[in-house]
Amino acid sequence: MNLISLKDNTPNQFFSVGKPFDSVRKALDSIAGKNLKLLADRDLKFIIYPPFSKELDVKCNDVVFNVDYSDVSKPKITTGNIMGFVCLNDDVRVNIISRFDSDNKNYFLHYMLQKICNVVYTPRTDAGEDSFYDFLYYLFPNFLNEALKQGVFRAYVNREYNDANVRGPIDVSRHIRYNIPFNGKIAYHTREYTTDNYVTQLVRHTIEYIRLLSCGKSVLDSDMSSKTYDNIRAIEFATPTYNRKNRQHVISKNLRPVTHPYYTAYEPLRKICLAILLHKKLSYGENSTSQINGILFDGACLWEEYLNTVLVKKFKDCLIHPNNRTGSGVQYLFKDDNYQKFRRIYPDFLIDCDVKEGTIESAAAIIDAKYKRLDEKIDRDDVYQILAYLFRFKSKQGFLVHPVEYCKVCEPRNLTLYNDDSVKLTIVPFVVPKTTDSFEEFCTAMKDAEEKMQEKLKLI
Repeated sequence: MNLISLKDNTPNQFFSVGKPFDSVRKALDSIAGKNLKLLADRDLKFIIYPPFSKELDVKCNDVVFNVDYSDVSKPKITTGNIMGFVCLNDDVRVNIISRFDSDNKNYFLHYMLQKICNVVYTPRTDAGEDSFYDFLYYLFPNFLNEALKQGVFRAYVNREYNDANVRGPIDVSRHIRYNIPFNGKIAYHTREYTTDNYVTQLVRHTIEYIRLLSCGKSVLDSDMSSKTYDNIRAIEFATPTYNRKNRQHVISKNLRPVTHPYYTAYEPLRKICLAILLHKKLSYGENSTSQINGILFDGACLWEEYLNTVLVKKFKDCLIHPNNRTGSGVQYLFKDDNYQKFRRIYPDFLIDCDVKEGTIESAAAIIDAKYKRLDEKIDRDDVYQILAYLFRFKSKQGFLVHPVEYCKVCEPRNLTLYNDDSVKLTIVPFVVPKTTDSFEEFCTAMKDAEEKMQEKLKLI
């Protein structure tokens, strides 16, 4: 088996290729050059977090990786902002961990996910296949909550009854078998539109499975007032016929995708439920209907949502966080524009805003999260983007917050707009601490880094 270990956002990484080379190249080419949006739209075999909403036209130009075969003896891979585990076939598997982690640990990714998902426990942090599938446990509540926003899944189910309240065609053979001599009951079957169906049963089995794990309480009951708690109770109420012994039968009933035109969020939930329940029994063969080819994390989106959890503590009610993946908080660059949908903007964070009728008129400062290497240079597009935000929202202060390795000593860099000294752009580095032997020590160091970063966000 060819196991290729990579780091995200890193160019020209050499990797050794076992024989046959053509098979490895074919497997890599099947995903090389493809971004998450393309995989989410065309490939049902990847679990992607944060998930995309099919209703929104979300731009995602960052690819999982590109491969350079100019030197066949030493092929090179350039990765984007994507982390995760990918199984391309029985012989080729790819691990992509954060560039801020060392010793093959996944501390930084684990920490960001725990902050975003509001889950706290000590995970298995090695970067092996099993570790990546362990991420599913605390991603499950997020997928559950997104699905339940559309209501509890309803579907038609064939049910068999044997009682005096006949509501469907009589099953003669079953009636003779159970009710002769006549005992006042009639065997019949009916088709019901109910919440107690194969999909909700799968979700219920997943909940009960996680409950038995050592991390189960942290995952499902970390916040008793949360939506997760209410949604779990809704699933329990919707599945009165739950029986643990029926788990394999329920799994077999859910091997096909959920294609209901309304319950679109239940397809990602179905996939994560199957991945959790099957776990090491996952089949990667081409003919497997339950095939899950991997888990992919968008580092840029994770970084943005992680910063949101940190900035909320500093700015509290003064912070507005638009989100292009959910379409919430959308703003527009121009007024009276017949092509508004092409000029939608989603600044990452706006501080101390003046809001009128749902539109943000102005903001004291703009904060843009960048999961890029800005310690060496700043992309022109990133500069133009933040300047457009500053101009649109009449702001005088902009921040670009980016992570850097612990070994680099970086201080904030202040840039003043030419011919207007009142407009300033500050490049704020977030120094990710060194990977330690203990995940708890890393968490402590991250909290110190968060405090130092917040001190650098000084408004004019």
